[in-house]
Amino acid sequence: MTPDPRWLEILKASGWQTTAITLACGVFLLGVHLGWLPSLPSSITLLLAFATLLCGFLAAASLASAALKFFPVQTWILYYVNRYRQKREVEKYIPFMTDQERNIIAYLLHHKQKTFTTTIDGGHAVTLISRRIVQSMVRGNQTILSDDMPVMIPDHLWELFCKHHDEFVYSDDGSDAHPWRVHWMLR
Repeated sequence: MTPDPRWLEILKASGWQTTAITLACGVFLLGVHLGWLPSLPSSITLLLAFATLLCGFLAAASLASAALKFFPVQTWILYYVNRYRQKREVEKYIPFMTDQERNIIAYLLHHKQKTFTTTIDGGHAVTLISRRIVQSMVRGNQTILSDDMPVMIPDHLWELFCKHHDEFVYSDDGSDAHPWRVHWMLR
């Protein structure tokens, strides 16, 4: 006699259903063990124990899946891993920064300024934007002027630059011109 393959339909059951089956089988086995119910043949006891384990693991998997939807731990971990990688990548890049890039970072550190506005093409900050050291703050459907696009240095990179502030020497030439702006005569 071959078993009916429809018993595999239990795999489609919801978490609540598998939890209920687990509890029912567990209580039944407990009743047999405590003598509240008549003893069962060992094959039936083994089958009930298997059903309890199978449904218990299905219920646990369903609970874990629901918990990950409510608390997306994998998303949080990925967010922090990506921030760590970006920070490490930028730290390795600091010795290779151009003078222009160093001047921009030095100016921002000196003026304690994490955000600024630049032209839509990024001006002299274009390489910093390309490396995602400076990121656009423009939100969907936000209207901006072509010479005033808001950008920022993310907090984790700002902390990194503050840690390495000695490598970014600010020299005030008295003009206080923004080092990321390309002079209009040079365009």
